Amino acid sequence: TTEGYSLGKVIDMMETGSNDVLVIKANLKDAFGIKERLVPFLDGQVIKKVDLTTRTIEVDWDPGF
Repeated sequence: TTEGYSLGKVIDMMETGSNDVLVIKANLKDAFGIKERLVPFLDGQVIKKVDLTTRTIEVDWDPGF
């Protein structure tokens, strides 16, 4: 996230009618007890930065979701 929290690893991308959605497998010791997250791929709104070199995606997203 933009706050530095690691949501997990992207394992899939779903296509929906309005936008794509990242399927993220949460880390084993996720602080919120979440196993999987669905994060909309909205460039500029939710997706803040994609770094192909480090294979990271920075998102503006509440880790509790």
